[in-house]
Amino acid sequence: MKRPNISAFNNLLEKNRIEALTDGIYAIVLTLSVLMIGTGLYSGSVDGSTFYPALSDAIPEIFNYALSFFLLSIFWTVHHRQMNSISHVDSVYIWLNMVSLFFITLVPFTTNLNSDFSEYPLAVAVYAANIMVISLSYTISWAYATRGHRLVADDIPDAAIRNGIRRGLLVSVVSLFVIGAAFIMASEWATSFYLLVFVVGFFIKNPEMKESPV
Repeated sequence: MKRPNISAFNNLLEKNRIEALTDGIYAIVLTLSVLMIGTGLYSGSVDGSTFYPALSDAIPEIFNYALSFFLLSIFWTVHHRQMNSISHVDSVYIWLNMVSLFFITLVPFTTNLNSDFSEYPLAVAVYAANIMVISLSYTISWAYATRGHRLVADDIPDAAIRNGIRRGLLVSVVSLFVIGAAFIMASEWATSFYLLVFVVGFFIKNPEMKESPV
């Protein structure tokens, strides 16, 4: 009777625990982000003369929340696809993911900072830098896992690996553009350039796989 591979079982256990931890953190972060919206509507007494201005002020907050929500959705999808492609993990990959999760937990703070102080380029730059580091950490994780097919199956095409890196770098490049726009143009609208991620990302396809891991 063939004995089970204990090492492989441990690697599988670690992989499952990373997925569970990541899903839990994303759920908490998305919940905290939405709680930041419209705090001006609930501060003090609100009457007809103050309600509509407060509601109007909440619109940029809603936009920033929606932006963070869908960017985090992209990152969660990236992580999900990576884990589907990875057969096992090691300590380096685990810690690369922990770095990603650390910066993900900062998103509610940086989103709120951007919403409250969007007239200051530095506030927008801090938010964009937060998003950029998350993107880079996932890209580095994928590059590490796929180098020499270290943690992935041998039948994953090299074209799919390269495509994953290109898609991962897209958010980082746009983040740099947002930072530049915040200091050169109107900082209040600089984060609107993140919409390029969804437009350009739609056209980045991998002809050798139905779905890119990143």
